[in-house]
Amino acid sequence: MTMKTINSKKNTGFTLIELIVTVSIAAIVTSIAVPSFSAMIKSNRVTAATNEVVSALILARSEALKRKNSVSICVSDNQTACTGGSSGNFFSDGWIVFLDCNPDGSFDAAGVDCDGDGATDDADQIIKVHDKISGITIAKADDKSWEGYNYAGRSRGTGTFNIAPESGSTQKQVIVSLSGRVRTVKVP
Repeated sequence: MTMKTINSKKNTGFTLIELIVTVSIAAIVTSIAVPSFSAMIKSNRVTAATNEVVSALILARSEALKRKNSVSICVSDNQTACTGGSSGNFFSDGWIVFLDCNPDGSFDAAGVDCDGDGATDDADQIIKVHDKISGITIAKADDKSWEGYNYAGRSRGTGTFNIAPESGSTQKQVIVSLSGRVRTVKVP
């Protein structure tokens, strides 16, 4: 006697119940992960902005030492002059690092003595320009729109930069001491 084998098809795929459960679990995991991912992105943007400010301050100090003259960093929303920014002293509008021949914290396109010959026929020189940083607020605690270093690399006053995401509280601070050294502090 020969037995005929019945060719049974094996069903492959997912049932509707399995699919609904899988999609539900994925939605729950996503709803938990997205807010923390968003917070991580904000934190990384604040860290990047902090590093940009520190880099600009270190550049200003080293250029002051190298050139044996005052160098300043000021708010500039047009990257050609110290404008104070469109919204006050917010360095997030952009800034310029420049040779500040008459250490007043403002960029003078003419009428200053940079070479020490007594004639006011020179102009301050832009060393570096930084564009606006979107989504971040960088403001000085003392409401000054500039920070500067003298010929010896010493700061012309202490200063604190508060750095935060837009519509958020301060997360980091960059502190400039009288000696000119820069340090960062994470605000709890």
